[in-house]
Amino acid sequence: MFFRLSRLLLIFSAYLSLCSCTLLSHTPDSLNADIDRWLENNQYNKIEYALKSIADDDSRYSDILLRKTSIKSRKQAYIDDVSATAKKLKRDNQWGPAIATYDTALINTVNAPRLVSEKKQLIEARDKKINKLKKELLIQHAKSLVSYKQIYSQLTQLIPEDNDAQLDISGYRKNKIDVAAHLKKCGELANTNKQFNLAIECFSLSQELHPSRHKLAHIIKLEADIKNDKIQQRYAHLLANYKIAYNSKEYNNARTHLNTLLKLSPGHKQAKHYLKELNSEVDRKIQDMLASGKYLYSQNKIHEALNVWQQAQRIEPENEELQQLIYRTEKVSKKIETLELSQ
Repeated sequence: MFFRLSRLLLIFSAYLSLCSCTLLSHTPDSLNADIDRWLENNQYNKIEYALKSIADDDSRYSDILLRKTSIKSRKQAYIDDVSATAKKLKRDNQWGPAIATYDTALINTVNAPRLVSEKKQLIEARDKKINKLKKELLIQHAKSLVSYKQIYSQLTQLIPEDNDAQLDISGYRKNKIDVAAHLKKCGELANTNKQFNLAIECFSLSQELHPSRHKLAHIIKLEADIKNDKIQQRYAHLLANYKIAYNSKEYNNARTHLNTLLKLSPGHKQAKHYLKELNSEVDRKIQDMLASGKYLYSQNKIHEALNVWQQAQRIEPENEELQQLIYRTEKVSKKIETLELSQ
């Protein structure tokens, strides 16, 4: 508690010192000189504290107040430069210097939310990369330990009374238990984050190094989850393709996607609902097209009627009424063409 209080007092004292330094500039000329020096060192925090201490209507500092716009522009250019420098360092895999670049800039600039956000993102990306590398190291180490199992087993049988060998074997066993525990945690975290393949790899290696029924149960459940996840992805893919086909008015393709899904999962409620709606819509559309074609036919517009029914047949190829109407109308159309040619 004492140390925390001391630290707070130290920070507060530093703040008062900073403020007092900026407020002790008694004349416009001395403050102007200070601002020039601070600009050279990119110390925008000191400039901002100093400017805040000046009243907007103080005519003595009018020249300094007129510099606000140019100072703001220079500060923005500085922030842009810091951002570009830090990002280049990150691209060059120099994560430490990149973070240090932000730290220095944030000491110099009181109000720079962009730099705060970029630094936060950089640290998150770094931590993510570190965690990934740590997992890779853990898994590689575990695989190495697994590969040594047979060797250590043979050593145990061949030289049971060799103290050095037994010490080495004992160390190996402890290492296995320790790594297995870390792998178990890796598996649990991966499972929570729905990284099922990583979870299975961690649990499987942990089980191989230090078996337990609890870990085996985890592996069995995860394998079932992965299988179910793949099935759900397949269902989602079929539903997405159905919607694309439906929106493009490709009703046959739309129906095919739904029928495929229902073959895989006969009780899929969403697919059944879509299929029922699709069939009703197609039935209405076909009936309208049948009626439209019949009306055109009654007006002796044979070709127009045939065209409407052929369009309907592309929607519902198995419709027997359409097949018969098209067959008869095509015969009539050919007779008309023959008569027209003979005249």
